[in-house]
Amino acid sequence: MSDDGNKKCVVDSEIEIKRFENDKIAFNYPSNWYEFENKNKNPAEVIAMKTDKGKGGTFSFSVANSGGKTTEYWKDFMENFLKDNGAKILDSKIRNIEGVNIFDFRSEISKSNVSSSQRHIGFVKEKAFFYSFFTSLDLDSLKEDINIMIGFK
Repeated sequence: MSDDGNKKCVVDSEIEIKRFENDKIAFNYPSNWYEFENKNKNPAEVIAMKTDKGKGGTFSFSVANSGGKTTEYWKDFMENFLKDNGAKILDSKIRNIEGVNIFDFRSEISKSNVSSSQRHIGFVKEKAFFYSFFTSLDLDSLKEDINIMIGFK
């Protein structure tokens, strides 16, 4: 990996990796993702991005007060909310990375005979709830991109 000093790096000379930073979050992302104005955004949303890779996809990152609740609480809350709205929950787990419990699960929902997949990743740290949401008609084709953006190996 090389860094040209302009918040860009190149991995394996194929994928250009860029860096997003603001006062709430910093993360790497593949250059085929770009910011867009999310007209349906919630007030806690910090950034929304999309890609045309594969069948396309979107990413949203939000930060809100945790209300004194734990990562486990927010995982259960999100899963129950999604189930109540017709989603199927898959691959639900909590992992500990560098002392922080992080939930990571997938959901699938069908509307008008179109099925989409979502990946939900969230955690509580310093009284804040951090939540990342990816959605696509083909989430598997974005796995490498998601891992770059979230920082999972």
